[in-house]
Amino acid sequence: MYRNKFTNRVRFTLWTCLIALNIILRIPTTPHEIGWDTFAIHILTNSISEFGWAMWWVNPLSIGGFYPYSYASVVPFLVSGISQCTGIGMERTVWLFCAFIGVSSAFFAYIMAGAIKNNDIFKFLVAFGYSVAPGILNFSTWQLSARGCFMVLLPLFVYLLLKTRTSIIRWSSLSFILLVVLTLTHHLFYFAAAVAFSYVAAIAFYKLKTHIKVSENFVNLAFIIFFIAVLLLPFFTRNFIQGGRYNWLFDLVPIYMRYTGVLLVFVIGGFAYLLLKYDKGVTEWFLLFAMLCLAPFLYIQTYAVWFFILFAFILAGIGLTNITKVYRQKGRVVFSIIIICLLLSVSFSGFYQYSRTNMEGIHYYNEWYMEDGTYVAGLWIKNNIDKALVCNDGLISMRTFAISGIPTLTGFGTSDLAYGFTNMSELNISKVSPLSTVFYLEGPYIRTPHTAYTGYYVSMLNENDFDGYYGTPIISKFNLSYVIENEDIGDNPFIRSVHREKNNIYDNRKIQIWALD
Repeated sequence: MYRNKFTNRVRFTLWTCLIALNIILRIPTTPHEIGWDTFAIHILTNSISEFGWAMWWVNPLSIGGFYPYSYASVVPFLVSGISQCTGIGMERTVWLFCAFIGVSSAFFAYIMAGAIKNNDIFKFLVAFGYSVAPGILNFSTWQLSARGCFMVLLPLFVYLLLKTRTSIIRWSSLSFILLVVLTLTHHLFYFAAAVAFSYVAAIAFYKLKTHIKVSENFVNLAFIIFFIAVLLLPFFTRNFIQGGRYNWLFDLVPIYMRYTGVLLVFVIGGFAYLLLKYDKGVTEWFLLFAMLCLAPFLYIQTYAVWFFILFAFILAGIGLTNITKVYRQKGRVVFSIIIICLLLSVSFSGFYQYSRTNMEGIHYYNEWYMEDGTYVAGLWIKNNIDKALVCNDGLISMRTFAISGIPTLTGFGTSDLAYGFTNMSELNISKVSPLSTVFYLEGPYIRTPHTAYTGYYVSMLNENDFDGYYGTPIISKFNLSYVIENEDIGDNPFIRSVHREKNNIYDNRKIQIWALD
């Protein structure tokens, strides 16, 4: 017989296994931090611990990363605070923070699912699927990411929204506070605002529908037609589509499968069930309106996929839960199907979790993770150098800078501002029209295009001799005393000139350091 409630013993066992699974999947197989952006945030986190405040805050908009050379502040402040309070080194703090938010994603998804449907099977399926999804694992495994923190907090935001029906003042206040936190976490907050709008629209539509007697079939059919129209609108207008008009036909499913996993196939069933269901409640209309708002942005895979993951697992949870409602005589078959699907989901996530950093036979000049040679070089710089550096490789400069804490000209505007390489009074800042998409992606102010900035100077330096017509002013302008060379990427005019005339003071076969003084 179908049961939607578990005993406390079953519930405790499931939670123990789910927490253990989340921790196991996040045990790193790399010696150091993973990713690219993680080191940029690591540098900003170091600056907070060193200076006591965010040196990149030059305007109130800088707090949320809406001013040139700024970055959203929530994650750097959280990680810096944890490191200072515990006394744990920053690299280990990053791992602990990522593991914590990874496990938290299961709890937040669980309570959100409970606000949607008071069904233990549904709640655990959503919590399981969301917390071990490849997209969530990707940004919560030793990878410091504002996007990952946003995705973990998003289910909590949906939960607070759904609770506003029980006490509008209390829960609306909490929803607004969390929306502010999301705004200061990542620019994806626009999608969170769309979710809030969807909830308000669903309540208004539900009340209107109860007062106007309209056929349920007509309402469902009208919504399906409208949804298809909105979904296909970008295809005809060319808005929001990345690349060619037909590229999305080949890219959409693989990319969304990559970050959602094999349970994506159950999203179709869950969505179809909601579309055709009679007597839908406010929560069900909310899910449909949220998907309606998300539909035209699904082609923007860079951003929409991270937002889609949450609603994908809500719909997949609905689809899987409906499968459990078959008759008792088919119980074993149903149980076997669900277990196989969950095992496939974990296997799929595990494959991407570990294979992306362990691709044997493939060598990159910079691995997806920080290599030991880079880490050791960063420690050597920390203990032996106290003057500014520059590097022939932007990623290596950020990685060694994150470990050493010694000012390094990276070309990354926010860190260069925090450590004094950039003077805001020298920059040309322009206002952006609210009618422009740049206004919503970057903020109301941007650095005027084609004006010089630190990234330009780093690029120019690597194309010229250090003591040449262009090199000498750059070296002097930023008071650079040492050069970091990534041996794996080959030389350039700048490195060749350094080799000819300067002394090598460090070499570990991955990183060389040269003294300019």
